[in-house]
Amino acid sequence: MIGVERDRATGVAQLRIDRPRARNALSTEAAARLLRTVEDALADDAVRVLVLSGSGPDFCVGADREEELGDEGLAGRLRVFARLQRTVAAAPKATVAAIEGRCVAAGAELAAACDIRVGADDSVYRFPGSRLGVPIGAAKLIGLVGLGAAKDLLLTSRWVTAHDAHRLGLLQRLVPPGRACAEATACAAEISANDPSTTALLKGQLQRFAGVLERIDAELLVAETFPGAEPETRRERGQGTERETASGTARETESGTARETESGTGREAGRGA
Repeated sequence: MIGVERDRATGVAQLRIDRPRARNALSTEAAARLLRTVEDALADDAVRVLVLSGSGPDFCVGADREEELGDEGLAGRLRVFARLQRTVAAAPKATVAAIEGRCVAAGAELAAACDIRVGADDSVYRFPGSRLGVPIGAAKLIGLVGLGAAKDLLLTSRWVTAHDAHRLGLLQRLVPPGRACAEATACAAEISANDPSTTALLKGQLQRFAGVLERIDAELLVAETFPGAEPETRRERGQGTERETASGTARETESGTARETESGTGREAGRGA
């Protein structure tokens, strides 16, 4: 479910969401395992940099919608997701996301929590909280892309191509398809070659100056008390997006979701959104 590889020579740990059949959607258990894996890597003195990736064609399509949860279970999953994302954001060690394919919802939040994002030029991104009734995303995005672009991405819930994500600042490096992990690993090795104490100090300063952890904490407080989507939105979501997901989202990625994004036809994709 979560793959781990540690290169003792370079100090780089590869953490991989290994659920390709589910497009690396995160169940509560998978998110909890990933959290423990991140914590173990952070506690390992031989590890200097973490690289997060997904198996198969996608990075992560968000929460696993096949997981049957009541209100309490949904709230519990949100807490696990929030702890995972905050742990990554607050990590004293550098983190790099290697993104192929779709990077959606909780997956996009996980990537946004990393220090550096490397994306394939056919990857696509979506922060669909406003569509799903989950008020998450502003805390990280505002510091990455600025206020105006964050409003655009969050309030529309639209799909974003890799080239647009790179232009906005969501992606730091753009690479050919299939090369995200290799480039992210090379980036991690560059970081690992530097003095770890100085790297940790610089990262801590950047986080404090940006105020990102305070924003993440404030966002979670709001999300935990938010009643969720209005009933009509819930019905539309269940009857529309779920059906579309089952019949078409895999085909869209293979035939060019990124191209469809530009024209608007890919807006409803993403079971894991």
